Amino acid sequence: MNKQKDRGQPLIHENSFKIAVAREYLTSDLGAARLGAKYGLSKDSVKYFVKWYRAKYPEGIVPEEADAPGQSETDKALKEANLKIAALEMLIENAGKELGIDLVKKLGTKPSGK
Repeated sequence: MNKQKDRGQPLIHENSFKIAVAREYLTSDLGAARLGAKYGLSKDSVKYFVKWYRAKYPEGIVPEEADAPGQSETDKALKEANLKIAALEMLIENAGKELGIDLVKKLGTKPSGK
C-alpha cells in the first residue's frame, strides 16, 4: 500500500489507495479527520487525495487498464485474483480496526495448553 523513501522522506501512496480513500470520502458521511484516522493519515492527506482524484478523474470514472495485445488468459486471471486478494485483505484490516479485534491469525503462536 505504501512505499517509504530513504532517509525519512514522506510516504508515497499507491494510486489505487488514493482513489479508494478519495471515493470513500466523497461517498460517505465521514469527514477528512475521521477518514484519516481510519487509514492512519492526516486530514490534510485525505484532502490532498480528494483534490488529486478530482483533478485526475474529473468525471469520477477510473479507466480500466487496457489489456496488452499479447496478454494470456492466465495472466489476466492472475491479475484479477491478485486484485481480489488485495481487496479482501483491505476489507479484513478495516473490519478489524472498526471492531477493535485482530482478525488475522498470527503465525508462530501456539494454542493455550489448557
